Amino acid sequence: MAESTFEKICEILKDQDGVTEELTRETTFEEAGIDSLATVEAVMACEDEFGIEIDSEANPKTIGEFVDMVDKLIAEKA
Repeated sequence: MAESTFEKICEILKDQDGVTEELTRETTFEEAGIDSLATVEAVMACEDEFGIEIDSEANPKTIGEFVDMVDKLIAEKA
């Protein structure tokens, strides 16, 4: 079974930023301890992983908002 976008992004955040807590769609980047530099690194990793380009002005507050944005970009690319 293929991983969901949410699962893949959580994996990237854990690999990139050492996030150890359980992430939910409602978890904010701040709650997960992901600072602005780590966010940029995670965005770049997601762009590479999914073959998309994320707007640098986008400012999702939660993991769920970020996942929805990535899903939308993947759908637009298809």
